[in-house]
Amino acid sequence: MEPIRTKQIQIIKMAAKQLGLDDATYRDMLWERYRVRSCTALDRRQADDLIDDFQKKGFRLQSKRRPWPPVRGGTRAPRDKGTPREGKVVGLASRDELEKIAAVADLITWRAENGLALFLEKRLGITGGRVRTAREAYLAIEALKKLFENGMKKQYGADWWLRPFADTAISDYIARHAPAEFQEALKLRRDLAQRGGPHA
Repeated sequence: MEPIRTKQIQIIKMAAKQLGLDDATYRDMLWERYRVRSCTALDRRQADDLIDDFQKKGFRLQSKRRPWPPVRGGTRAPRDKGTPREGKVVGLASRDELEKIAAVADLITWRAENGLALFLEKRLGITGGRVRTAREAYLAIEALKKLFENGMKKQYGADWWLRPFADTAISDYIARHAPAEFQEALKLRRDLAQRGGPHA
């Protein structure tokens, strides 16, 4: 595994800023995907993967145009008209992203019938509860996850990740998103269940 390049670190930080990720959301995302808290701990392949994901969410690297080298007579060579100018491309939210928003939102007990729409508008400025872009989807998913996890922590305590839940949706969420400090205990529980059945 080759270590991350300095240029990759710069691009990742630029992307996080452009996508409007706050520091906590950014570090939670790194932990969930790669089990690291800083992009400097990524290898080169992981960094490429992360940059690619940011681009799908709407990040665009702004490249400065370099002037063409001058030719004899002090004039510049003509621009290549066949090269398209870099436009502003917006990635649309995928069906998977929209389904993930709905799945996490279903885990939350809303105080109002249109609680999700109100939350998205207040927290992210998304009007009408309609997530349109990949960037909005990403921010919505991370915000909803944080809301759900904070609610569970408030209700059951910091070690709520280790509690058994009859709701399979919550159990699936725990299996996918549990922090590293709970992973070993959860793995042990799964191993015991596989060896001795549900009552082991």
